[in-house]
Amino acid sequence: MKLYRLAFLLVALLPIAQLHAQTANKTKSMDSLLIAYHKLGRFTGTALITKGGKTVYQKSYGYKNTARKTKDDANTIYQIGSVTKTFTSTMILLLQEQEKLNVKDKLSKYFPTFPDGDKITIEHLLTHTSGIYNYTEDTLFERSGMMKHQSREDMIALFKDKMPANAPGEAFSYSNSNYMLLGYIIEDLTGKTYHQALRDMILTPLGMKNTGTNFAGLQSPNKATGYFAIDGDMGAAAPIVDSSVSYAAGAIYSTVGDLDKWAQAVMTQKLLRPVDWIMATKPNKENYGYGWMSGDIYGKKSLGHNGGIHGFLSNLFMIPQDSVAIILLSNNMTSDLGTIRRDLAAILYEKAYEIPEVKVEMKLPAATLKEYIGVYQLAPTFEIKVFMEGEKLMAQATNQNPFQLFAERKDFFFLKVVDAQIGFIRDENNKIIKLMLHQNGRVLPGIKK
Repeated sequence: MKLYRLAFLLVALLPIAQLHAQTANKTKSMDSLLIAYHKLGRFTGTALITKGGKTVYQKSYGYKNTARKTKDDANTIYQIGSVTKTFTSTMILLLQEQEKLNVKDKLSKYFPTFPDGDKITIEHLLTHTSGIYNYTEDTLFERSGMMKHQSREDMIALFKDKMPANAPGEAFSYSNSNYMLLGYIIEDLTGKTYHQALRDMILTPLGMKNTGTNFAGLQSPNKATGYFAIDGDMGAAAPIVDSSVSYAAGAIYSTVGDLDKWAQAVMTQKLLRPVDWIMATKPNKENYGYGWMSGDIYGKKSLGHNGGIHGFLSNLFMIPQDSVAIILLSNNMTSDLGTIRRDLAAILYEKAYEIPEVKVEMKLPAATLKEYIGVYQLAPTFEIKVFMEGEKLMAQATNQNPFQLFAERKDFFFLKVVDAQIGFIRDENNKIIKLMLHQNGRVLPGIKK
């Protein structure tokens, strides 16, 4: 890997032309970084960086729909997953300002029969310290129920009587169930659906016209298809989680432009009183406030949230002191948004960062590729099938989608969808007898059947 360090310059002493050149260099560096991640299969989507409300960098990479070969762009609409929680928490505080609730209220005030409802507060829900079981950890429901409409009663039944992770207020335990309950409270106090309350309280005042909650029902040419993984021009499409399931914990969809409007509102303390923004972003256990994750970067406070839902990843990151917002939205779940966001911040602040090495594919004759065809057993219930699809060499692990293998050299291949390599072993007669899977620091042998 190549290590880069951008020289620190005293901006006040630079001529205007040199300032423009410095900005252009940063833009070029950001583009080179994202191109590398895209070539590695670790970023598909749209990036936006703003400072003081002005665009520093914006570009999209890859397809919003692989089958149609339509590309991601600035108007592409993505699901943002748990970044939804930042909106839900703000709605709760708006209701507190209207004196319709208090974050110190007991949960029993709104759900009288909820276990330990007289010990759990709204604040515990906001800060993930209630201990309530996280319904997305229910693997049976994840396989069979997440894509179907669920009633409020059905959803609450998923976590109401499960063993709590901790006593209320004792520890941080991230749970989407907390924000489901907050959404129901919002509906009960406003007399509106969560979607309508969100629109009235936040989206319309901020002019966020490309943001909503019912992604399955969205009819727009800008709507992205979500993928578990994208391999070149092929994608393993993900099903859409029903908005009644993701709801106030993760149902919102948006664009980078709309999310920048949200970021600007947060950093300039719109909608809420300044004292309530301070309350919302004050770190609690594990540096989590009221729906906001806090941190420190280069000696400055950072603020944001990340998100993930079937087929989509998101990252909203702000440095309020400098009015900086970094927004990354992806429709490919193999994207590495956390690392990319840190690298982009490093470029912006002229700190060290690394451009990941892009492997170069070696072209092998079709006759050579056919030698690798076969089924290789790595464990009693796990095998990898290697086969040809046209002129491409493909690999498919048990219960997984097939993806292309790219030759780094003869008998050694790499994947683009994950950081993994496959080497093939020959016997004394030059016949392939085994493969070696290199992944996560481990090497697993697979015997050819």
